[in-house]
Amino acid sequence: MVAAIRPLSDFIAMNIIFLTSESTHQYYLINEVHKLYPVRKVFLQRRIPQPRSLANRLKRLWKPSAVAGGIRSILENVLFRRDSQLEYEFEKRRFFSGRTPGLDPSIPIEYVHSFNDSAALARVAEEEPDIAIVFGTEILRGAILDTARIAMLNIHRAIVPHYRGGGHPFWAFYHGDFDNIGTTVHVCVNQLDGGDIVGQGHYALSAYDRVFMLRYHTTMIALGILRRVIPRLIDGTIEYTRQTPGGKTWRARDLTIWKQIVARWRFRRHVRGLKRTEGGRTSYPAARRGAVSE
Repeated sequence: MVAAIRPLSDFIAMNIIFLTSESTHQYYLINEVHKLYPVRKVFLQRRIPQPRSLANRLKRLWKPSAVAGGIRSILENVLFRRDSQLEYEFEKRRFFSGRTPGLDPSIPIEYVHSFNDSAALARVAEEEPDIAIVFGTEILRGAILDTARIAMLNIHRAIVPHYRGGGHPFWAFYHGDFDNIGTTVHVCVNQLDGGDIVGQGHYALSAYDRVFMLRYHTTMIALGILRRVIPRLIDGTIEYTRQTPGGKTWRARDLTIWKQIVARWRFRRHVRGLKRTEGGRTSYPAARRGAVSE
C-alpha cells in the first residue's frame, strides 16, 4: 500500500538539507524530494586542488600508488567509457526528458571541499538541519554525523548488511548474487554503512536490463523510500531496524579491472538466461520501472 502524501504546508518549517556531489541521478532525486518537502540547502562536494610546490607535485606524482592509480584510471576510461556514456544518456532521457540535467534553481547550493573538515562542519551546523540526507559523498566521520536534529540518513545503493562500503552493485555481480541488488537508506553512524535501516528495496533484474540502467533503478528505489520515510521521521512514527550480524564491508579500490570485467560478464550471462525465460524479447519497454520488493 502506498502511503498518502501529506500537504506541502505540513513541511514548510522542516529544515531538510542534502550532502551530496554532482551527478545526474543526484540532481533528479533532490529535485523530486524538493517538490514534496522543501529542501533548505544542498551542500555539494567539489574537490579543489590544494596549492603545492612543483617539487611536491612531482614527488606526489611519482609515488607508486599514484602511478598505479593513474594507470588504472586510464584503463577504466578506455574499457568502460561506453557504459558511462550510455548511463548518462539513459538517465538524461529518463530523469530529465532529454533536457540538460541540473538542480532546481530555487534550491540554494553551497560548495565544500570535504565534509570532514572544520569549515564544512561549521557551515552545515549553521543550517541547523532537522533532517540531513547524504547521497554520494566521501566517508563521513566525527562531528558532522551529529549535525541533524532528527536524523542524518545515507542513501546506499546496495543491500546491507551483505554489501556495505563501495564498488556496488559490481561486487554483487562479481559474486553472482543477483538477489541482493537494490538500495538501503540507513542512519549515518561512525561504522561505514552500519547504521539502523529505515528503508530498503530490492531490484529484480529482467531480460531488458543493462549495466548502465542499474543506477537509474536504484535511484528510483531510493526516492520511493524517502517519500515514505520523511513524513514518518517528522511525525515520530519511523521504525528503525538494526542490521543483522554478519555481512561485509567492500572497497571500491579492491574491485580490480579484471574483477570489473568478470562482474560485467556474469551480469550479461545472467540477463541472457532471463531472456530465455521471458520469451527472448530484447527491446526495453518505455514504462518499465523494475520489480521492487521491500
